[in-house]
Amino acid sequence: MPEASGMPGTASRPEIRVLGRVAYDVALALQQETAAAVKAGASAGVVFLLEHDPVITLGSNKPSNRVLCAPPDVTLVATDRGGGATIHNPGQLVVYPVVGLRSLGFGVKTFVAWVLDLGRQLLETYGVAAECRQNPLGLWVGVRKIASLGIHISRGVATHGLAVNLDNDLALFDAIVPCGLAGVAMTSAAAETGAPVDMGEARERMRAIVAAGLDRL
Repeated sequence: MPEASGMPGTASRPEIRVLGRVAYDVALALQQETAAAVKAGASAGVVFLLEHDPVITLGSNKPSNRVLCAPPDVTLVATDRGGGATIHNPGQLVVYPVVGLRSLGFGVKTFVAWVLDLGRQLLETYGVAAECRQNPLGLWVGVRKIASLGIHISRGVATHGLAVNLDNDLALFDAIVPCGLAGVAMTSAAAETGAPVDMGEARERMRAIVAAGLDRL
């Protein structure tokens, strides 16, 4: 199991758990276990911050699941999150807020906007001005997409979340039509600025952003 660090949860405040690189199936099991605890009233939830080994995930919007040429060494996983096909790989920071929406004062739309803004704030620290958009959903730098969001809500509890491209191999996106958006160009913080991103530092920056965001609720 990867090393983790975080802050103790309370009855009303979710824990922030910072992990390293985590296999997709392991992260999914952590989310499911946490969601069950939130539904049972045994947890205020966890916001997981991590990276994934290379994987293609499919969403619940089947027409948007367009895989062109999945590499043989890249796992393909069907999920229950919204949206279509996307890529996770090292150098991409993934944020999974497994929380009860009502307990934090969110509706679905305000929760989506809050999660997107976490990514926007992180990118801003790297000098990248990204725009939160609802249609097409995600974070954008002009016409280039830099972050994707897909969530699942069950009994008021969210799973899945936001993937922000910081310093990942964008060539893998050639294997799919990202989120079903034909012709979309993917980008990253490193591609936009020409500077590498230290992912350990990025996780800590995002931890601080999430903590501040939770404090404001």
